[in-house]
Amino acid sequence: MRGFIDHIKSIYFNTVTFWVFGIIVGLMILGAWSTIVFIVSVIAAVAFIVLLILDYILLYWRGGYIEASRSTDKVLSLGDDNPIKIEIVNGYLINIKTTVIDNLPFQLQIRDFKMEQALEGAETKILTYSVHPNTRGDYKFDDFDVFVATDLLGLLQRRFKIPQSKVIAVYPSLIHMKEIELKTLSKVALSQGVKKMRRLGHSYEFEQIKTYVQGDDYRSINWKSTGRNQTLMINQYEDEKAQPIYFAIDKGRNMRMPFNGLSLVDYAVNSTLAISNVALEKSDRVGLLTFDKDFDVFIKAQHRRGQLAMILDALYNMQQKDVDANFNALYHAVKRQVRQRSLIFLYTNCNTLHSLQRMKPVLSLMNKKHLLVTILFENSEISELASKKPKDLEEIYENTIAEKFLYEQRLIAAELNTMGVHTIVSKPEELSINTINKYLELKSQGKI
Repeated sequence: MRGFIDHIKSIYFNTVTFWVFGIIVGLMILGAWSTIVFIVSVIAAVAFIVLLILDYILLYWRGGYIEASRSTDKVLSLGDDNPIKIEIVNGYLINIKTTVIDNLPFQLQIRDFKMEQALEGAETKILTYSVHPNTRGDYKFDDFDVFVATDLLGLLQRRFKIPQSKVIAVYPSLIHMKEIELKTLSKVALSQGVKKMRRLGHSYEFEQIKTYVQGDDYRSINWKSTGRNQTLMINQYEDEKAQPIYFAIDKGRNMRMPFNGLSLVDYAVNSTLAISNVALEKSDRVGLLTFDKDFDVFIKAQHRRGQLAMILDALYNMQQKDVDANFNALYHAVKRQVRQRSLIFLYTNCNTLHSLQRMKPVLSLMNKKHLLVTILFENSEISELASKKPKDLEEIYENTIAEKFLYEQRLIAAELNTMGVHTIVSKPEELSINTINKYLELKSQGKI
C-alpha cells in the first residue's frame, strides 16, 4: 500500500495537460446546445485519455529511470560565486525533458530555483550553477527533485527524489585568498592593483650583488664590484623574516554595516585570511586578535604548519554582537599578550570625530610600542552622492550632508596620521589590495 501511494505521488500533470482538459470541459458544456460539439468533445476526451495512458507507459514501463548527483567543493567561500554541479544520467531509451528543483540552504533566500534540460536517450549531462553566500556558517543542501517528461507527448511528469542531503561549511573566502596570493607572489608583476615595492631600507641578510637599476638605494652600491665590472653594481638584501604581524578585528556594532551583501566584519575577515597567507609565504609570523565589548580571541603570531588553518577556523567561528567595541580591552590584551614589537593591522569603522576622541588614547599607547596601521572603511555610496550634481533643494541637503561626512572622515585620517599612526581609508571591495600594498610598503622600507 505504501509503495502504491508513493507511486501515485510521483505522477504530476504538466501545464499543457490542464489547458487541454479545460478546453475539453468547455466543449462538453457547449455540447449541451449542439450535438456536433458534444460528439467532438467526447472524441477529444477519449483521445486525451489514450494519450495520457501512452505517456504514462513511456514514463513507467520497462524500468526507465533517472540517476542524478550533486557535487560541490568541500567548503564554500564567503562572498564569492561558488560553482555547484548536478550530473544527470538518462536511463530512458527515449528523449526526455527534465526539470531540476534544488532545495537550496535557507541562508541564500532562493525559493524558486529550477533548471530545465533536454536529454537524448541514454545521455549524460552536467548542469552548473553558482551560489553566493553572504554569511559564514553551515549551509544545508537538502535532497533535490528531478521531474521527467517525455519529449514526444509531455502530458505527464514523473518525479524522482534524489537523496543528496549534505551540510557544507561557508568559510572566509579561500578563492579570494588564492587570487591575492597569485597577484602578490608572482614573479612578474602584471597584476592590477598590487604594487611591487622596491626595498628602500636595509635588512640584515645579504642576498646577492646585482646591476644597479634606477630607483635602487645608492647607499648600497658595491664600489669594488663596480670597479671590476665597469658598471654600477649594488648589494641586494633579503627582506627580514619571522617578523610578528597581528590582525585586530573590531566586531562591534559599527562593523555590522552591510555593503554589497557582506558586512564590514566579513570584508575584514576575508582580507585577514588573504594577507595572513601572503605574510606566511614571506616567512613572517602571523597572529589574530578579535574584540567587541571584551577581548575574546588571541592567536599568537607564529610561522608553523597549521597556523593558517588555526586562523581560518577562528575567523569562521567568529560571532558578532550588537555592542560597542571596547578599545581599552584591546589595549590591555595587546599589552599582556604581545611582548615583542609587532606590526598590527586594526580593522575598525570610525565615522565621527567623537568616536576618534575615545579611541585616541588607546591608539597612541599602542603605537608607541608597536607599528600600528588603522584601517577605516570608505562609504562609496556616500562618495557618489557627494559627487552628484544636485537638481533640487532635497538633493542639495543630501549633497551637503554627504560632503560633511566625507570631510569628517578626512579629518579622522589626518588626525591619525598626525599621531604617527599609519592609516588606510579603503572601499570594502578594495580592502585586501590596499592593505597588502601597505604591508609591502612597510616591509620594503624596513619598518618591520
